[in-house]
Amino acid sequence: MQELEQLPYEDLSKDAVLAKLLGYGTFDNYDEVAVYTKGYRILSKVPRMPSNIVENLVASFKSFQHILAADIESLDEVDGIGEVRARTIKQSLKRMQEQFIFDNLI
Repeated sequence: MQELEQLPYEDLSKDAVLAKLLGYGTFDNYDEVAVYTKGYRILSKVPRMPSNIVENLVASFKSFQHILAADIESLDEVDGIGEVRARTIKQSLKRMQEQFIFDNLI
């Protein structure tokens, strides 16, 4: 944030400068680069889910979509997650998806 605050006004509109500051590589066309949600907010709502486990999940799967698609065995392989916690994660995320769909139908 400090580096962002120190940027000259004209650099704030340059894709390459902002991308580098945010930790992304250089690309030919930044309009075609996809950015995916990591899932921190949703994963923090899973019961008894410590922040270090959320960090491990995100580091292992790279995006929330990959976490959603993961099976229990894949989740179980993440450091700090056993079979019981893997099942809890799958069940909680499924419940959240169903609730989201239900809420949007009403």
